[in-house]
Amino acid sequence: MFYRMNPRILPSVRLADSVVIEPPYVHRRRKADEYIVYLIKKGVMYLEEDGRAVTLQQGDVFVLDPRFTHVGVKASWCEYFYVHFRHPEIEPFEEEKGFQKLLLENRQESIQSDIFSYEKCEGQSLYLPKHYHMADYSSLVKVTELLNEAVENNTTQLENYKTMLACKILEAFVEIGRSYVSTETVAYVEEQPRSYRNVQEMLNYLNREYAGDITGQLLEKEFGGNFDYMNRTFKKVTGQTIFRYLNRVRINHAKALILNSPWKMSKIGESVGFPDEYYFSRVFKKYTGKSPTEYAREGLNGRKSGK
Repeated sequence: MFYRMNPRILPSVRLADSVVIEPPYVHRRRKADEYIVYLIKKGVMYLEEDGRAVTLQQGDVFVLDPRFTHVGVKASWCEYFYVHFRHPEIEPFEEEKGFQKLLLENRQESIQSDIFSYEKCEGQSLYLPKHYHMADYSSLVKVTELLNEAVENNTTQLENYKTMLACKILEAFVEIGRSYVSTETVAYVEEQPRSYRNVQEMLNYLNREYAGDITGQLLEKEFGGNFDYMNRTFKKVTGQTIFRYLNRVRINHAKALILNSPWKMSKIGESVGFPDEYYFSRVFKKYTGKSPTEYAREGLNGRKSGK
């Protein structure tokens, strides 16, 4: 089960802190009028939600639902974070057939998006798992750091602290959702043809290594396959060829450098993977309709006029 929320709206957070409980304390029976998220730092917690037993251990995330009654059923030592929040656009979401595919498609859309655009690319919803064990230690550390920062903001109470608190909590929720996609969709990916998995790996590779001397021969060596076959599969999955996608990534980075660096066009082209300045100019114009110099001039004029 998940909770689907609109990530464009910050949650309203009432409480965020960490606490240690120890015997003989047991959580009292209650039905909250808000969502409560627990992240277990150490120890173990024994609960019932709507009559169903729940055992939470180190690294577990659990969302207490305001529709249900919660009660502790056994005393234990436990250290955990808690976040009490409301959100105007959150709803329970039962996992449906094709849900893992949906999560992976959302990630693929994000990977292929233009990082220099104002366009939103993360999809319409954030999916927060109801009960999830964060086995990925790096993700667990990151979420822990974000919650510590959230608690600090709530403690200092400086101007706009509630906004900062909500931002950190939302970021923690996003990281939890990302961790779930990275670790829990592995089984689905492994069921897909190897070519599909190669495309996912190649997208990450091209986004990361775009400035290098990437050739078909290099990709064959890197991914262990025939380039023509990889290219056909890549286009089938993404809608564009490998080098068209790579050039789009390079040109997007070049556009940012043209408007925000003092470098000459030759250096900009080289830094994004085009060592030949004339070829860089030709590709840039193909993708933008303008030469790099024209693009720079229009950008400068726009800033001078306040656009």
